[in-house]
Amino acid sequence: MAWTVRNFSTLTFNIRYYPEVFTANHCAWRLVISRGEINNNMSLAIYLQSTDASSLPQGCSIWAAYGITVTNQISRNESLTYGDPGRKPRKFCANSTSWGYPSFMPLHELQWPYIWNDTCMIEVELFSVTFEGFEPPSHPKDDFKDLGKIEKSFVPLLEEVCLWHPSSLDCIKNKSRRFNKWTFIALGRVLQFLKNKKWKDMNEEACQQLQHLWEELEMFRLDLSWLEPLVESALNMKGYHEKIEKVKKLKQDLVVTETKMNIIKEKLAHTEQNAEMIRKELVNIEEDFEERDLDAKIGYMQKFGVDM
Repeated sequence: MAWTVRNFSTLTFNIRYYPEVFTANHCAWRLVISRGEINNNMSLAIYLQSTDASSLPQGCSIWAAYGITVTNQISRNESLTYGDPGRKPRKFCANSTSWGYPSFMPLHELQWPYIWNDTCMIEVELFSVTFEGFEPPSHPKDDFKDLGKIEKSFVPLLEEVCLWHPSSLDCIKNKSRRFNKWTFIALGRVLQFLKNKKWKDMNEEACQQLQHLWEELEMFRLDLSWLEPLVESALNMKGYHEKIEKVKKLKQDLVVTETKMNIIKEKLAHTEQNAEMIRKELVNIEEDFEERDLDAKIGYMQKFGVDM
C-alpha cells in the first residue's frame, strides 16, 4: 500500500497525521505520521497501527512483520526502507496498537528526491500476519448508505444515530466515500462496545480498549457532544472497582472500631456506676467520721482545753 502526503512542508510539528485505513490479512491498518524533535534532532516519525488491536481482549494479539518505505521519487532502488521479511514480528494488542520508528529519517535528509513538489510518498508492506488467542475476524457485512460493506452488527446502531443525531454527521457531507466509510466503522466500533459492555465490565483493560476506540473516532471530527458524557462516565469506571474495595474495607474497619468503642462505652458506664456507689458510700462514712491528726497525743483533759 502506498500513500501520497501532499503539502508536506505544511504539516504541523508534533501533530500526528493518519492516512486512510487499509485492510490486509483480515485486519484494518493505517500509518501514523508526524514531524517533530527526537533527541534534539528534527525527524520524521512513522508508525504502523492496527486499528483492530484496540478492541482485542486480554491475551489476544496480532503478530505482524512489516516494512515501511519513504520512496525516492527519482530512483526507487534508492528508497529508504526499514523492515524486511526476516524481521522479528511485532505484537499488536489492546495495550500496544502501534509499532514503528520515532526517528525514521532526519528532516534535513528528507529533501529532493524524497520530496517532489512538496509531496512525500510512503509505502507499507505486510510480510506476515498471525493471530494469537483468537481466529481472524470474519464478520458478516452489509451495505450502509452506499458506502460499501460495513459489519452487519454496526448497521442498526448507525441507523439509530443517523435518526436521533443527524447533525452530528454534518461534517462528513463533503468527504470522500472511503473517508465516510471508515468514519462510520469507527463510530460503529464505539457504539457496539458500549452496547455490549456492562458497568461492572469496565475494568482497567476495558477502559483502555474504550480509550483507544474513542481516540480513533475523535480523529474524524464528528459532533460527538451527545456521546461524550457517556464515554467519559464509562472511562471513569477505571478506578471504580478499587474504590468499591476501599469503601468495603473502610466500612469493615468502621464496624470494628465502633464495636471497640461500644465496649469501651460499656466499661465506662460500668466504671461510672462504681464511682457513684463509692461516692455515696464515702458521703455516708464521712457523716460519722471526724478527721484527726494522727501524730497528735491523745491526752485526757482536752475538754478543758488542757492537754495533759
